[in-house]
Amino acid sequence: MKTVLMIAPYFVPRRRVGSLRPFKFVIHLKEQGWNPVVLTIKDSKNRLSEKEKRLLDDIQIIEISPPFDRTVSSSSKSEKKKKSDKSTSFKLSEWIDKQIPLDSWMLLFWLKYRGIRKQVKLINPDLIWSTGDPWSGHWMGNKLSKDLSKPWIADFRDPWTLSEMNLRKRSGFSSKRDRHWENKFVKNADKLTFTAKSTEDLYRDHYNLNEKKTATIYNSFDDTLNDSSEKWKVHFDHEYLNILFFGRFRRLSPALPIIKALQSLSSKNPEAVKKIRVHSFGEMEIDDLNRIKKYQLQDQFIIHNPVLPQQSISVLNKADLLLVSTNEERKHIIPAKLWEYLQVEKPILSIAPNPEIADILQETGAGIQFSTHNISEIAQYLNDCVENKNELFLSKRNTGKVDRFTARSTAKQLSKIMDELTSDG
Repeated sequence: MKTVLMIAPYFVPRRRVGSLRPFKFVIHLKEQGWNPVVLTIKDSKNRLSEKEKRLLDDIQIIEISPPFDRTVSSSSKSEKKKKSDKSTSFKLSEWIDKQIPLDSWMLLFWLKYRGIRKQVKLINPDLIWSTGDPWSGHWMGNKLSKDLSKPWIADFRDPWTLSEMNLRKRSGFSSKRDRHWENKFVKNADKLTFTAKSTEDLYRDHYNLNEKKTATIYNSFDDTLNDSSEKWKVHFDHEYLNILFFGRFRRLSPALPIIKALQSLSSKNPEAVKKIRVHSFGEMEIDDLNRIKKYQLQDQFIIHNPVLPQQSISVLNKADLLLVSTNEERKHIIPAKLWEYLQVEKPILSIAPNPEIADILQETGAGIQFSTHNISEIAQYLNDCVENKNELFLSKRNTGKVDRFTARSTAKQLSKIMDELTSDG
């Protein structure tokens, strides 16, 4: 069995997209003849679930212990409170993150590199795989690949310097260095993978890449992670049209489009709006709360406390309609919620700028997409949902098409690429 070193700075028990993608690969790669070894940054705050422990029982995980970690929360304070914290240490850490090329984990990897290389030499992997962000993971993948003469796959996931939306503040110096490093990683990697075809096309065009150099491996859902015994005990009144946004509305996933759609519908059919409830999880932004109040939509928005990951299926099954909302600047992004939603037979309403999402929804029969600018069309669709709820929500799902987005399927895609890079021929 061949061995792959998987450099995943974020890995479970961290609960974020960047950690779940490598996790879903790891737990299925042995079925494809690959032994994964994970290199990650230790998370001292969170714990693996019992199911995660079982799935990772025979997987070697090398953990790097950081002196501090701002990516995990040590208290139950809200994100709003944390952002308003203007202490000297907060300002200093923010300044450091802004100035350092790639990201501040780069310092940790640089300091620990000699010891890491020694451990990796003992493992003697056939191939190295790294994922970003954080982009310093690719620095580690690039350097180990060069030092150990191993093929390397750089999993970019989403756009880095080619992104139209900056997720963190960058100085002029660090932005310039980021472009330098990205160019180097693109050049040195044996294969580049992305989570959307539009992102792959963006990088292929920008760097004039051969089609054999790149591939798209979508994110996925994994039925093996579900726990049917974990029930969410909140009751939805199905006299209403219950629209569920599984997460917290924020800059990347804005509430504004659905607020505008409800306001538009209210001006045409106020009785229909009264029959709609939009459920989300975690605090809403002050600006959104003010808009909701301005348009007198307080009854339409219900905010729940965040739920445990193992309760997700129970939560999703309570909805009538599952909402995807993506910032219009994220034209090359497919949000992770789409894959979570595909686990259940509930129709999906996507309000997003990437037409690739619309293609996936049409192919699978799982839902419909509107542009973020088509507010009147969204309002009309919601009106139709209220008036013809049972008829509109008859299952049109193509199960065979949905299955290609399972974690087993995407792990198989990755293993095929790894086999090609390590074949003797």
